[in-house]
Amino acid sequence: MRRSSRFLGAVSLVATAVLTAACTDDGTTPQQQSGPWLLDATAAAPVDSVVQRSIDAPPAKGTAKVLGIADVAGTSVVLAVRNGTCQVALLPDGLTEPTATAPDSVGSPRPTASSFADTHVDFPGNVLAGTYTQASAQLSPFKFTTIGCGEKAMTVKIEGIGSSAQVQKKTGDSLRSWKNGPDVLLAVGTPEAVRQAPTSG
Repeated sequence: MRRSSRFLGAVSLVATAVLTAACTDDGTTPQQQSGPWLLDATAAAPVDSVVQRSIDAPPAKGTAKVLGIADVAGTSVVLAVRNGTCQVALLPDGLTEPTATAPDSVGSPRPTASSFADTHVDFPGNVLAGTYTQASAQLSPFKFTTIGCGEKAMTVKIEGIGSSAQVQKKTGDSLRSWKNGPDVLLAVGTPEAVRQAPTSG
């Protein structure tokens, strides 16, 4: 299968990212907010069974609710929620068969009032309104990927794409994308929860 070798590090990437993101500024582990998660109530994007089965393949647990997919430089970037966690995963574009294992991904848990404050000036704080958690990982073929998980929206920043890279929305009613220099930003969820207005998507 084309580019199948890059899907082998999924377990350690997800585990490391979630553990890193789950700490607040004082080093404690936040508890999730009670009540319905507004981001989880966002309409699911229509996806074919090959993508869904790939995202849910072992070692993933539970069914991911896909909120949007964008084609970024020939790679499908899947934004989803699963088990109280925001997740971004990478799949090769044009899959015809499900992957045997879940793809490379990074996840960050639903925020709490004691999570990162919206006064932070760096991504995702300058894009995602309200409290949020964040996590980062090197996901091949991209240089670096950071996810911000909020109560009403999630954002993803993919670094080092280059100004000539093509970004195309594949599915997801709330999915928006825009470029910031050599980086690509993606967002799904409530539009009012995203501070920076996208110029395309």
